[in-house]
Parts: sequence; structure tokens; C-alpha cells
Amino acid sequence: MQEQGIIRPSRSPWRSLIVPVVKPDGSLRLCKDFRKLNALTTFDAFPMPYVTHLIERIGEARYISTLNLAKGYWQIPLRPTDCAKTSFGTPWGLFEFIRMLFSLNGAAATFQRLMDTLLAPHAAYAAAYIDDIIIFTPGWEQHLRALRAVLEELQAAGLIANPTKCKLAEKETAYMGFRVGQGMI
Repeated sequence: MQEQGIIRPSRSPWRSLIVPVVKPDGSLRLCKDFRKLNALTTFDAFPMPYVTHLIERIGEARYISTLNLAKGYWQIPLRPTDCAKTSFGTPWGLFEFIRMLFSLNGAAATFQRLMDTLLAPHAAYAAAYIDDIIIFTPGWEQHLRALRAVLEELQAAGLIANPTKCKLAEKETAYMGFRVGQGMI
């Protein structure tokens, strides 16, 4: 993670615990226990989208593309003044995050606010639930223009989609636990 620019060595007086968790594929995820830090953090009440509202908007589309941002939270830099608060100890020393983590209080709201802001000019045909973006249009040419516009918006913001998790120009797709498209929900 240090080579990826996610963490850096730290001299912080803060330190959170590491909790190892086995992922479904059997690999290990090292989670940070930020309960104490989160208890001191002001809650961000920015609203998350209602899934039912998103699904209702998508149902009539003839073409649907879904984009998932690669390691979404890690694409968002932390404020430099907050990095030290995310420090954690390892056998190799003390480190701190310089990119946002999903386990921080307010991370989801921060991400959603960013996505809502980026996609506001494209609200007629695009929406996001955190790092899951959906583009939905009634026509093929319109879909190509919409897809290009959203991808250009992401590129301008320095955000990268994960190509293995993107599905382009489908007639119907699974989104947020629903099967949608072609007038079907």
C-alpha cells in the first residue's frame, strides 16, 4: 500500500488497531479499528440516494452501462491535517493513510457528495450510489454520447473505473440488487 501511495510512514501520536478478516476468496484483509476516532468525528449527514428512486429512473432505459470505480475510496485524498489521525502500527513501524478509507465516519457521505457533484450535469442519464455508477438511455446514439460524457467527467476528476467490473451498453443489468432495463424492474 505504501508503493501505491495509499499509506506513508508516520510519527503520529494516534494509533488504531489492525483487525485481520478473512475475505470470501480466502485472502486476508487487514481492517483498521477506527471506532475511537469515529466517536470523535462530527457526523456528516449528506444523504445517500434512495435505491428505489434510482431503480425507477432506470427501468425504461433500452441501453444501460454500469461503471465501478477501482478501489473507489482510495482514489480520494485525505486532508493533510487528518492523515495522522489514521495511523496504525505494524511490525514494520507506524503508518498513516493519505487516501480515504471506507471505515472512516463520513467517508460514504464524502464519496456520495463527490459523485453527486460530478454527475450533476449528467443527471438526466447517469446516477451513482457511492462508487457504482449507472448510465441509462433510451437510444443507442444517445447512450454513446452519455457514456463518453460521464467517462470524460471521471477522467477530469482523476477517477479511474475498474474495467473488469464495468458493463457497457447492456439491454438489462443487475444494479443494487435489482434486475433492470427494457421497462422491467
